[in-house]
Amino acid sequence: MAAFRGLVAIFLSLVLAACGDKTYAWREQVLLQDGTRVLVDRTARFSENWVAGGGGGSVNKGMTLRVVQGPTLTLPPVWDDRFVPIVLELDASTGEWVIVATFFHCDSWYELGRPPLPYAEYRYRDGRWTRQALLKHWVGHSANVLVVDLTDKDVMTGREVLTIERKKAIDELSNALPEYKRVVDHWTTGC
Repeated sequence: MAAFRGLVAIFLSLVLAACGDKTYAWREQVLLQDGTRVLVDRTARFSENWVAGGGGGSVNKGMTLRVVQGPTLTLPPVWDDRFVPIVLELDASTGEWVIVATFFHCDSWYELGRPPLPYAEYRYRDGRWTRQALLKHWVGHSANVLVVDLTDKDVMTGREVLTIERKKAIDELSNALPEYKRVVDHWTTGC
């Protein structure tokens, strides 16, 4: 009986380990609005949420973005949040790094206070990333950061830098909704 309990304990620990959070890391080029290319390191943390009997999906647990090579001597620290970055820019008028991020799940929209558009803006100022409401001048801006499809593990596990050209090819094949491809001016929520 003790041997049976030991086997059950080992089996359950293996099952739970297989269901744990996953992290993918990659490096990508980002084309800023002024034509400057920067290099960023990215991670995506998620849990696979498989439902018994089939079906399921992935739950976003957070993403990071770190500029490792850019046009300025002062690069911002790692941005780390549970939202999904779609735009990275260096605001020419303020000199601040900016990230526009969105979400995959309704609870994230609720956390943002249910804004009319599905975005939050982050600015690197005073030594830290600060979240604020989206400024209107970002509306219409195309995504320049890879929007991670957590089911497309081939993209995220490659050892090569994701070039701007490769990201364009990925985007052309993508079935992503418009709000993930550019900052939209109107949006209807299913939440």
